[in-house]
Amino acid sequence: MTGAPVTAGAPRPSIVVALQRSPVVWLSSVRPDGGPHVVPLWFLWDRRSILVFSKPGAQKVRNIRAEPRVMVAVGEPGLAFDVELVDAVAELAAQPTSRVLPDEFAHKYADLADRAGITFDRFAAIYEQPIWIRPTRWLDWGGTGWTDAAGYAAGRPTLSPIGSVGNAPGRQFGALLGSR
Repeated sequence: MTGAPVTAGAPRPSIVVALQRSPVVWLSSVRPDGGPHVVPLWFLWDRRSILVFSKPGAQKVRNIRAEPRVMVAVGEPGLAFDVELVDAVAELAAQPTSRVLPDEFAHKYADLADRAGITFDRFAAIYEQPIWIRPTRWLDWGGTGWTDAAGYAAGRPTLSPIGSVGNAPGRQFGALLGSR
């Protein structure tokens, strides 16, 4: 990337918490044909940017080469939809993962890597393309506000049998969205 560093200012506290606690971010990029491409990734947040790793020939790498503007989603998509969105610019690092893999990343994912049966040397050999994701805008989105707007009692939807949501037992999700 050339030019001045991209900066989005300080993120809201809820975004910082999500970036510190979440095990994955969802990276959304655009395919050359204009179609969306979304993938979950292990990541490290350094208070300025998000670092992820990829196989060099992966679709996301091809997408970023053609269009570096991306979006990241991070958080917990539970009942409160506590998910944060970040507009960003992605930069493919020149050095391979083996040269830039931070100890903090290995510490954060030690348990998951062990359960997956992969060492970090092997991880660096497979996912050898580091990608720096630099936020350009913190979107004011996420949290429980959507439940109030939808008219749920006390702003808290209740769970009903599988395939339904809302305060009335059996209220089907499809009915909320309209029939197709």
